[in-house]
Amino acid sequence: MAITPTRSIKHLLVGTATAAVASAGLLVSAPLAHAAATGYTTAPLTVRAGTNTSTAALTNIPSGAAISLQCQTPGQAIAGTYNSNYWGRVTYNGKTGYVSRAYVRVPNASGLGACSTSTPTPTPAPPKSAVNGPIRRAEVLERGRYWVNRAVPYSMYKFTNDPQGRSYRTDCSGFVSMALHLDTSLSTVTLPERVHSISKSSLRPGDIVGNLGPGTGGAAGHVMIFNGWTSSAQTSFHTLEETPGYAQAKIRTWGSASYTSHAWRYGKIAD
Repeated sequence: MAITPTRSIKHLLVGTATAAVASAGLLVSAPLAHAAATGYTTAPLTVRAGTNTSTAALTNIPSGAAISLQCQTPGQAIAGTYNSNYWGRVTYNGKTGYVSRAYVRVPNASGLGACSTSTPTPTPAPPKSAVNGPIRRAEVLERGRYWVNRAVPYSMYKFTNDPQGRSYRTDCSGFVSMALHLDTSLSTVTLPERVHSISKSSLRPGDIVGNLGPGTGGAAGHVMIFNGWTSSAQTSFHTLEETPGYAQAKIRTWGSASYTSHAWRYGKIAD
């Protein structure tokens, strides 16, 4: 009958073997096993192919979502809920990439280790939309952030470029036209030619909130890109919008005005 070593003998054998390997210099670069850490998003968050905001957007995570951080690694410094240059690797909606820890609350990160430089294999960036063509929600938000990140000044008469150099009017409806990659800057009166009414409960990031149609011309109407509810109560929501002052991300209260009481969806939204 084979004799099974006792626990102490097993530990002695393992320790001896480990010491022998270490003395040969073979453990210096061996990766350590790390545990994942649970985090909670403090704002709508984009999963990116790399650790900076210039890399491809893979998918979006709503505010307040629980996510599993697999590891973390230094990257672009972001000033958000927290100031952090660390990015966590996550898998969400079947996409694996990185999110800035500036918008992730992690109650216990003690077991979270550094990401291997060899993983994950970046998911290829989806093709960009064509003018007036189908467009993914992630791209609508990405295009909106292009103006928000530059704080484009508001004007009902001036124009500026989108990421591809196409010119759009720098008011609220011009901003939405730009984000949807339309061929022209529509107004709050004419946007219903391209969007249709949906229920509040159907809203998803990349949809639109505003008062549109007859009687909303000039300063009588306002429209914005919906960017997720602030909580499951669905009483307030995040926006990307061009509003008097400059393009910015805001929090609006549902039903507080006519322009925060109606939901719309672009007819060619792709996902």
